[in-house]
Amino acid sequence: RDKRTWDIVEYSLGKAAISMAYPIWEYDMYGYLLMPNPFKTNVFAGKGIMVFYDLVKDVRAAINREVNTEVIQLTMGAGGGLKTAIAKAAIARMYKKVVNNIISWLEMNEREKNKIVFVGAPWLLYAVMTKLQEDGRTFDFADRGGVITGGGWKIQEDRRVPVAEFRKMVKDTLGINEEYCLDVYAMVESNGIMAHCQEGHYLHIPHSYYHPLVLDEDFKPKGYGEYGQFAFLDSSTYSYPGFIISGDRVRILEHCPVCDRPGPVLEPEVTRVRGAEMRGCAEEVRRMLSTDLGR
Repeated sequence: RDKRTWDIVEYSLGKAAISMAYPIWEYDMYGYLLMPNPFKTNVFAGKGIMVFYDLVKDVRAAINREVNTEVIQLTMGAGGGLKTAIAKAAIARMYKKVVNNIISWLEMNEREKNKIVFVGAPWLLYAVMTKLQEDGRTFDFADRGGVITGGGWKIQEDRRVPVAEFRKMVKDTLGINEEYCLDVYAMVESNGIMAHCQEGHYLHIPHSYYHPLVLDEDFKPKGYGEYGQFAFLDSSTYSYPGFIISGDRVRILEHCPVCDRPGPVLEPEVTRVRGAEMRGCAEEVRRMLSTDLGR
């Protein structure tokens, strides 16, 4: 991305998050980034969320160490050998520490009655909530909390959690109202940030610069209301052609059936096309952190 294209993706992400999370979102919240510190990585999975630090006054990152492509390759077993084994052991220790750190952060903000927001990988918050449930613990943030997830819904190697199930778990464990638990659908290859609406959790498409398509098996366009492979024309990418066919299976509706925001929407559940590799920002981090942990 050139500077102009990069600025657009940050603006798009910030606008989507704030406009859909309003009125819960405010600058004086305390934020927890469920991703690497964007100032310590050159991987887009982490760096693309830098704008979060401009939108909330106090942000902590789950992974506050340098994360580069070499670290990711080592923890995923590339090359093998002693160096890889040491990297995996270090990541395993860090994973357990991350979960405990997030729980301690929740405890502090509950005591101080602060308003909080989680942003990032859903599987990491799922791990925190699972630990809380195992310990028989809950929190009650109600209207003082929000969750904005993104990057993929693969929780373990053999399990993908449904979005509605995740929202209920957030409500039952953290007390955060389901309308303030939103997901963002986006891809590294585009600037099109699609966020859930609170009313029905449909993914709203930024139609002023982003033209969505649903394709059949022969890559021919299908109409509204039909399932198919997602593709798009992104006019905001100035440094590369923004004409992409994804590996995702979606259904596009001409209008949101539950709110009056203009433009087309995707149904809440986006899945992978059969045979397509599981990808996404959250999936990259999940694979890195869950190495050798049986997850």
